[in-house]
Amino acid sequence: MARDWRHDDLAEDLASHLRGSTDRMVWTDMQLGPAGSSRPDVFAIPTSYSRFQPIAYECKVTKSDFRADVTKGKYTDYLKFAAGVMFACPVGLLRKEDIPVGAGLIVRGPEGWRSLKKPTLTICESLPRTTWMKLLIDGSRRDIQRREVENERSLRSLNEHRAIQKLRAEFGEVVAAAISDHRQQTTHHLTNLRYRIKGEEEALQRDLERIEEKRRVARKHVDDHCSKLLADLAAVVGMEADAAQVYEMGSRLRDMIKLAQADSTVQELRAIVRRMQHSFNDFRDAEAVIDAAAGVAPA
Repeated sequence: MARDWRHDDLAEDLASHLRGSTDRMVWTDMQLGPAGSSRPDVFAIPTSYSRFQPIAYECKVTKSDFRADVTKGKYTDYLKFAAGVMFACPVGLLRKEDIPVGAGLIVRGPEGWRSLKKPTLTICESLPRTTWMKLLIDGSRRDIQRREVENERSLRSLNEHRAIQKLRAEFGEVVAAAISDHRQQTTHHLTNLRYRIKGEEEALQRDLERIEEKRRVARKHVDDHCSKLLADLAAVVGMEADAAQVYEMGSRLRDMIKLAQADSTVQELRAIVRRMQHSFNDFRDAEAVIDAAAGVAPA
């Protein structure tokens, strides 16, 4: 599996590769010009009295960053301090055909660094005095700090190696190998866990996008339904379907409900009156029958 390089890690790896050769001096992230000017990721000067040809290296881990750099012509600023410019990237990211005329290309693969295209070198007589001062003073300070870090790492690695050797001597090859294998398995497990977490994050992001799409569809459905209800209400109250007149529609609908309720009350009163009239008629008929039975003449 190809390594997912970060920009600074790629630059440090390239610097370490260049330092492996004894015929050059190497600096990283050095601002060679005045404040605010461009600074190469890696800057190397051959240790030769007769061939003064500094090389500036620009590291790229994405194509978009590379295209932006080429479009702006940022890399050409390095030619004020270098005889040539080389782009450095993970293998497979850029092709020789992508590189601007005059620039070079070096790539980092599983087996290490290899040059795919050499830059066209120009004449570089010397560097400005301020640049030499930065390389000597600031560069030397950084080199001391880098060596201290490397020595600390080497010492830590040596101590681990000695610990394994001691375990091997005291408990035998099997125990030492088991402890060493356990460490390797743990490292491998952590690497796999990082990739799995990254995959789960991507899956979660896709789920969130699907949920947002469902919310958008549901919101549109609700809006359409509300628009239809508004049109129906407008038709009932005899108005235009205008969302700005919803309050007026509601007021008119309440008045219509009151009228409907008033009509219902009138109907109930009429029914009561009819029942009272029927009862009065029944009472009058009964009274006539009683008078007839008593021999009383009708009035």
